[in-house]
Amino acid sequence: MATKVGKHPGTRKAGVAERLPLPPKARRHQPAVAVLPFLDLRRERGDAPLAEGIAEELIQALNQVEGLRAISRTTSFLYGGSGLPLAEVGRRLQADAVLGGSLLEREGRLVMKTEAVEVATGREIWSEVRDFDRRDLFAALEDTARSVAGTLSLPASFRPRRPVDLEAYGFYLRGRHYYFRFNRRSMGFAAEMFRRALDLDPSYASAWAGLANAAAYAYIYIERTEPQRELAESCSRKALELDPDLAEAHASRGVALSAAGRADEAEEAFETALRLDPNLYEAAYFYARHCLAAGKPERAVEYFEWAAALRPEDFQAILLVAQVYHSLGVEDEAERARRQGLSLVQDRLEREPDDVRARYLGANALVALGDREKGLAWARMARSMDPDDPMLLYNLGCIHALAEDPDEALDCLERAVAAGLTQKNWFRHDGDLDAIRAHPRFQRLMDMLAD
Repeated sequence: MATKVGKHPGTRKAGVAERLPLPPKARRHQPAVAVLPFLDLRRERGDAPLAEGIAEELIQALNQVEGLRAISRTTSFLYGGSGLPLAEVGRRLQADAVLGGSLLEREGRLVMKTEAVEVATGREIWSEVRDFDRRDLFAALEDTARSVAGTLSLPASFRPRRPVDLEAYGFYLRGRHYYFRFNRRSMGFAAEMFRRALDLDPSYASAWAGLANAAAYAYIYIERTEPQRELAESCSRKALELDPDLAEAHASRGVALSAAGRADEAEEAFETALRLDPNLYEAAYFYARHCLAAGKPERAVEYFEWAAALRPEDFQAILLVAQVYHSLGVEDEAERARRQGLSLVQDRLEREPDDVRARYLGANALVALGDREKGLAWARMARSMDPDDPMLLYNLGCIHALAEDPDEALDCLERAVAAGLTQKNWFRHDGDLDAIRAHPRFQRLMDMLAD
């Protein structure tokens, strides 16, 4: 998805490694622990996002332990509620240990039961029952991660987290769930969930960061209005004021600055986020998208690969980096990434057949790999699910351009612009659109778009 600039000399750009640490490849050979979604046993409050959020917090904490690797969330979460013994789950995931637990509420306090099982022997190597105040969830999870690391003879220390209202945390998690669907309807739900979290806890920096991200997305892809830009700006600034050391806040600041066209400041914010937390997926992913829109394809490769290494189960980063490789003329890497991403898409659609983004990104990969008819069938299916979404229409334009159908490609792009997607840099640097750049309709479209 970038303008062709000649052969790419490799997957690393000189100088980047000196600025930021890349995700350490050696972690793949370190002891691995899998964390399953916790069972939420609170009366009338069974909440899948909360159950998964607790496990994800533990995964993020354990990934900070030197000498330990936590298996990615989506890979391990496939076995949540499976009923399989923890040791069997661990064998399937090729983990050395598996962590599971439950959460219930008793007299206004939370009770968290946790156990860790050694996969090789099937024996329980650690367990605890922790009783704590509702606002002390993060502290309890960090203590749990520290105990698990200690059981494996690994020291651990974590940056202190401020208390957060449990219900606010639940709304925040639901907001993230909707946000990462990347469509207009879900983005509205995400913004509402973040606002509800802030109604309960106005000092919740992560929720301010989430609201900033939703506003920036709306400004770039849905409604390019000054109020949306100002909302992204003010919310990202508020997140940083509340927690200057929160990597997530710096990443959201980068997104807001990128949306506003302040490219150098955006890069500084993204790099600060990755220095604070090299395991923060959204920092790497959105930095890659920023580099792509800014016409820096080699840098985009760096950070899409970084994001893909952090979440090897995620189809988005790997399929987007495939498109960048193609733009750079690195066809063997493009094909590798497309086939890998397509496999992930197929796994995703088996679990969630209504995932529109998976469907249209998969359609792009199919067309690029030569399966034109199946790719176009997937594109039609995606369009039937959400026919007016601007991000979908833009991607359909890319798919039809790749399929050598310029009129349909331009129809889709014109509809995307009419629906609100007016960010010119994507049109300018997207290699999928190379085949139609000389078309008079594309030139007229570019003349309509603001820089």
